[in-house]
Amino acid sequence: MSIKNVVLVGADGNLGPGVLNGLVGTGSFNVTVFKRKSSKSKSSYPEGVQVKLLSDDFPIDELVPALENQDAIVSTVYGAQVDLQKRLADAAIKAGVKRFIPSDFGSCDSQSKRAMELAPIYIAKSKVRDYLEKLATENPRFSWTSLVCGHFFDWDLGFFHINLQAKSFEILDDGEVYWSTSTFAQIGKATAAILQKPEETKNRFVYIQSFRINQNQLLKAFEKETGQSWNVKKYDSSEYVKERKAKADGGEKSAVEDLVWVLGTLEADWEARDGYANDLLGLQQENLDDVVARIVKSN
Repeated sequence: MSIKNVVLVGADGNLGPGVLNGLVGTGSFNVTVFKRKSSKSKSSYPEGVQVKLLSDDFPIDELVPALENQDAIVSTVYGAQVDLQKRLADAAIKAGVKRFIPSDFGSCDSQSKRAMELAPIYIAKSKVRDYLEKLATENPRFSWTSLVCGHFFDWDLGFFHINLQAKSFEILDDGEVYWSTSTFAQIGKATAAILQKPEETKNRFVYIQSFRINQNQLLKAFEKETGQSWNVKKYDSSEYVKERKAKADGGEKSAVEDLVWVLGTLEADWEARDGYANDLLGLQQENLDDVVARIVKSN
């Protein structure tokens, strides 16, 4: 199997630019971005990237011809968009697309029962993956890969319960649990590497990271870069989950994000997983201090 022509859906979201740069940066792919005709985004794409405008609901009768001669689809849309991703997969089958990478990127393993209990988005991600598995079984020329990357490290400090301006940092339990996290650039490189090694990554989960750290190490990195001691607040994780789950069940969206933060901090050590794939994909660990310095300078 050889992959040359790649479609990216969701290029203008939080993750999309990093994945797009990763694909283009290899020089190995012809990349096409699918966009809605009503899209207001004014993103400029790297030279050579093609843009295909489709009706807002991405109807299958437009998707199939648009996907002809394409080898792979990468979806970086919001992971809860189940119907859209299923429609993309159905069109991929009809058009002869070989590989689908769904919006399974994220803080924790969407196979986890606990993740599905605490955050409904992982139920949605599981539904998409189950559908892809079914399609791959029925259509041997079609395959999928789910890329699990941990928290998006350079996305939003607030998601990590870090306040750079106030120099405040929240820690779960003793802060000694190790977890995996990835920068957008690393996720982009991993996505490209998956498509460059299609047989080795076929119909499976792959887990990657920029680094494996604990919260205490992360705190020290921020204190080192800012040259200041920070204010630290600690939570008992069991009590914190109980309190935030009650609020999430009551409709508080920020509480759901807090639960994802917990999952990605306490249950996301990818080096312990059979599918850990940094070596397979040729990914180098990044330097925590260097990345933190870049984040501090950009905020």
